[in-house]
Amino acid sequence: MKIAYINSFPEIDQLDNFIQTYTEECINLGSQMPVNWQELHSHNVISVYDEDTLVGIGYCSETAIIHVRPTYGHREIETMVNKLLQAELKLRLVHK
Repeated sequence: MKIAYINSFPEIDQLDNFIQTYTEECINLGSQMPVNWQELHSHNVISVYDEDTLVGIGYCSETAIIHVRPTYGHREIETMVNKLLQAELKLRLVHK
């Protein structure tokens, strides 16, 4: 199981599959929280893949927002995505 962090928006079909799987896993675990998937238009997006499967996504609007499939919660993906998003924001501030 290799995790890849990509600094780009996922393909639409991958995103649709992720949203469906993420929602199902959250419901099964009883931890469903409302998610506004419309906020994903941000330019600062980190997509997380296990092989070819999208398993997490993080983006910045005003703050970092990260969603990882619950079955991958033990992999510390949220921590890594948060670090990558913070580094991206710092880089953008330096180049302004």
